Amino acid sequence: MKKKYIIGCLIAAASTFGLASCSDFLDEDPKGTITEETFYKSQNDLDMAMYAIYSLVQSYQCNSNPMIVDCQGSDVTSTTGSNKAAYLAADAFEEPSDTKGIEQLWSAMYKIIKASNSLIMNADNAATSETEINIAKGNAYFWRAYCYFNLVRYYGPVVLNLTNENDYNQSPLSSVADVYAQIISDLEAADKCNLPAKYTTEPRAVGGANNYVSAQAVKAALAAVYLHKGGWPLNDTSAYAQAAAYAKQVIDGVNNGTYDQAVVDWGTVYDYGQNYNNGCILGIDYYTRAGGWASYDSQLTCCHQSGKLWAGWGDFLAERYFWSNYPDGPRKRGVYSETINVGGVYPPSTNSVSWWATTDEKAYDGTNQIAPDYRPMFVGYSLNADDYGAYITGAWDCSKPVWTGMCLDKRHQLIRYSEVLCWYAEAVGRGGSSDISGAQSALRQVREVAYDAGDAKIAECSNLTGTALAEAAAYEHMYEVAGNTLGMVTVRSDELRLNLLESVWSYRHGSQSSVLVPKGTLTYSIDANNNPYTYTLSYDVVVPEEMSVSSSWNGDKSIYMQYPPTEYAKNPNLVR
Repeated sequence: MKKKYIIGCLIAAASTFGLASCSDFLDEDPKGTITEETFYKSQNDLDMAMYAIYSLVQSYQCNSNPMIVDCQGSDVTSTTGSNKAAYLAADAFEEPSDTKGIEQLWSAMYKIIKASNSLIMNADNAATSETEINIAKGNAYFWRAYCYFNLVRYYGPVVLNLTNENDYNQSPLSSVADVYAQIISDLEAADKCNLPAKYTTEPRAVGGANNYVSAQAVKAALAAVYLHKGGWPLNDTSAYAQAAAYAKQVIDGVNNGTYDQAVVDWGTVYDYGQNYNNGCILGIDYYTRAGGWASYDSQLTCCHQSGKLWAGWGDFLAERYFWSNYPDGPRKRGVYSETINVGGVYPPSTNSVSWWATTDEKAYDGTNQIAPDYRPMFVGYSLNADDYGAYITGAWDCSKPVWTGMCLDKRHQLIRYSEVLCWYAEAVGRGGSSDISGAQSALRQVREVAYDAGDAKIAECSNLTGTALAEAAAYEHMYEVAGNTLGMVTVRSDELRLNLLESVWSYRHGSQSSVLVPKGTLTYSIDANNNPYTYTLSYDVVVPEEMSVSSSWNGDKSIYMQYPPTEYAKNPNLVR
């Protein structure tokens, strides 16, 4: 009888956390090879299996390709030219000629699912404590659910595989409803594993923050999943009660000290010097090693920088229209750089300009801009450089030079506590609970750090109820995650469940609104000696329209990604 066996990736993973990747499970005669039946016998085996899962999770976000699909969202677009055809196809709601994004996302999710399946099916065989088995299984259930949550939102109906049995590429597609049922089942199973609220030893915790999935991360994810189930395409409004209930469990746990989370100020959220701040509930930890690009390196600083101005890739640039509607305050200053430094790093430059600046205050013909992309820059994964070009650990300062390196230690923030507060307020507003005052308080906590003191938006929270409360919270969440294509719930994900993606396409397809940017003082270099020149604009600048797209709207086919060609060539069931 043939048995499944695990390629030696688990052994490699044991030696260094996060460095290995896990191959497929194959049907072959073992002949002395470590099999699932012989492997899962000890605590060490469980640890190695966990390391393999987390290696794959890290690998999934070590480059931007799996996040290309989020260019459908109204917050991000990409630079033109270069290798950005896949990004711009998503931006235009078109089937891409370059399928690297949809291929890599699909592949990454199913690799994590396979590794999680193996651990779930075999962890009970390990000679270790029930607590340790539950930690291993709870984490595996979570990541399997996380992967199917991604797959169903980006592809719609997908293949469910919970056993790693070889289906000979004949498995049918499971409906969106069935996939959501499985996601919820997995997360509820993870919840019953009673995962710790706080891990204390590496690699389960790093820098004082949880690295493994915690009890509060599971409950937060359940809140998000139920909120999505309540929206498009299932429109199961009964799910809002469950969304509110799970979000409330997280909030109550924070309030009574069970969970070590908080709403942190926007000077902290993306501060590299506070990489492990307790505003983050679920994060993926990255750490550089000599040799550069690998699955354990974070390269997202390059993704958010203009390749036409610095050394960045320009993968995810800000949509000007979304920026123009984004409410002012500390959060906007924490998400978008107010100005852009366009000078060199040695000697250090203070040549900081607004992104709409031109080299002639009287001309605005689109040819003399200083920042070629005419776009604000996301702060999220950007760092400053010192006088010698090395990156500076600390909060972003838009007046200082930009660090143009690639690989760095960085914690990717998948779920933040402020998101849970938004989810609770929205779920209650949509009829999920009678706790209106609690929902108003949750929204107020988010707004108190997002807006300047005294802003009317803060006081407004006390008067919001019903649909007005829900809509306010939904948009507040989109503002919270703008530009963070690494998050579990992105702007594109919110716009999917709120059935807004067609309106995003419509805006990009039609005559797009010009964006007014404010009057102000601009400083830039005008001569070879780098002498600054300052002037004050006497009029508002009108930024040119975005590039209009020519695609047609085709309903689900426009919303969901096409199945990867390499997969539907093997499985004839992968058709929409």
